[in-house]
Amino acid sequence: MHSHTSLQHLIKKAEEIGHRKEKKDIRPDWLTRFIQSTADLFEPATDAARVGYDCRYDIDQWNVMFYLGDAEIFGGMHDGKRARIAFDFDLKELLDRFEIVDSLRYRALPEDSQQLDSQECTLIEVAGMLDCEGATQQLTVGILSHPPQAAGPGVRILPNGEIEPV
Repeated sequence: MHSHTSLQHLIKKAEEIGHRKEKKDIRPDWLTRFIQSTADLFEPATDAARVGYDCRYDIDQWNVMFYLGDAEIFGGMHDGKRARIAFDFDLKELLDRFEIVDSLRYRALPEDSQQLDSQECTLIEVAGMLDCEGATQQLTVGILSHPPQAAGPGVRILPNGEIEPV
């Protein structure tokens, strides 16, 4: 096998993976816009932070869980440790985006809780109807107090104190 044949094969495989990723996003446009605009409602206590989310379609409605990614300490004696980033969230603005609010729930867990599954650490959950392009859409939104355990860090804190996105 010639080296250029291997390279062509790798390029073709990379293109196929890229096309599959594009096809996997089955979210409707209204939901993508909602996710992007809702992420802007987070007000982190640091200069840089990254909002993450988990989006699923479940029994005739979309569920979106938002969270602010942890910071990972880079270098020094705490290298690799993760720290939570404090944040404010504009809940009133989120509620105003709903045409109808069916439920608004708050759940508090003990600080030492090991339940890091997104279904078990929801801080605030809003369920209701959105008016999207003339049609109503059922949606449940969760604002998590911390990211799910499987989520990687959102930012890295460097030894000089600078914060950079991961």
